[in-house]
Amino acid sequence: MPDSVIDIDLAVQRFSSLLQIPTVTTQDENDTDWAQFEKFRETLDALYPLVAAKLQKQIFAGHTVVYHWDTGSPDEPIVLMAHQDVVSVGDPDGWTHPPFSGAVADGVIWGRGAIDDKGPLVCILEAVEHLLAQGFTPDRDVYLLFGHNEEVAGDGVPTVVEYFRQQGIVPGLVIDEGGAVAGDLFPLEQKIAAIGTAEKGILDLQLTAVDPGGHASMPGKNPATTRIARALVKLGNFDFPPTITPPIMEMLNIIGTHASGPLGAVLSRAERLQWLITTLMPRSGPLMNAMIRTTAVPTMLEGSKGTNVMAETARAVVNIRILTGETVTETVERIRKVIHDPEIRLDILTASEPTPTSPTTGPAFERVEKAVTRTFPGVVTSPFLVVGASDARHLAQISSFVYRFYPFELDSEARGLIHSTDERLTVDALVGGIHFYEAVLRGTH
Repeated sequence: MPDSVIDIDLAVQRFSSLLQIPTVTTQDENDTDWAQFEKFRETLDALYPLVAAKLQKQIFAGHTVVYHWDTGSPDEPIVLMAHQDVVSVGDPDGWTHPPFSGAVADGVIWGRGAIDDKGPLVCILEAVEHLLAQGFTPDRDVYLLFGHNEEVAGDGVPTVVEYFRQQGIVPGLVIDEGGAVAGDLFPLEQKIAAIGTAEKGILDLQLTAVDPGGHASMPGKNPATTRIARALVKLGNFDFPPTITPPIMEMLNIIGTHASGPLGAVLSRAERLQWLITTLMPRSGPLMNAMIRTTAVPTMLEGSKGTNVMAETARAVVNIRILTGETVTETVERIRKVIHDPEIRLDILTASEPTPTSPTTGPAFERVEKAVTRTFPGVVTSPFLVVGASDARHLAQISSFVYRFYPFELDSEARGLIHSTDERLTVDALVGGIHFYEAVLRGTH
């Protein structure tokens, strides 16, 4: 239980206010309304006066905010992360409540970013504001790191990491978005708190084919669009080899100790039955499949500008999530062999290697685990491989103790709201998140 009562109504009001600021990022920075980010920062200081008054604030790369809680104990500081930016809303008319209304109805707060990632951001600030009001001081320095362009893989957090490196700041614990508390991933009586101890790499690969073009009434046998289409079909029919990485093996072992029946029998022998598990997991859905193999999916296609004009250049962008233990170079070469077309050029647009795996023993993980147990009694804590991407991957360059966790109970429906219509968070979930971060900061206190 929390050590003192949190003003829930005030927390909801502040959360609603921040959801009303449309901090939407775009791939082209010229299309982003940066005035909204300035308003967001000003609103943070107004809503959280103790944080603004007592923590040192720096701005990086124009809009990323770092608050430093100087406790006099700078070694192995805690870094609590979230990002300010959100994705676009699609068709706003499809929302039950307008996407930037911050509407509060029937115990639910509605708005783009409610889960990803203003929910954690508000929970962090509420916890810190609450502790400051009590005169509490953590056992080590704390940094609140709020990136501004995570959704477009921008330069905000990398700039902070470079600053940390120059200053010799080596975080002893980093917490960012990632897994969550879920009861529907496995048929268990207990819910699982999935703590991301690693995340997959990212590769945006552009495939390009060129052709003389011409009038569509006189096509050649293999125009550029056909070659791109053929390459994508080959790639779509190809399954990258399955591998149970250390985070997933540990997760399976933990779940096996709590499962009964055939599932328990299989998972308790996970080391010896990897062939069976890698056969069964993909049948459980896209998430389970993504946990055990590299995935690739075309996300952008480009041909000619006219319906009766053959494309002189055809392009496709394939988004690839690289499994732990594999590399960008190996993945590109594998795709080159699968496509088997020397006339298609492969260009890396963006690339990030899979992160190292953070340990599940030692003080850092134990601190997170105790905070989970204190906030969500009866929940089983388990490592997890994050199949998406977060700003935490940049912190993994300077810290071995990086963990990825939404401190909310999210079932499959709630998880499906991320980046989708009607994103929302319950008031109860918001309160649980505040308690989680407060427990992390209190540690053993």
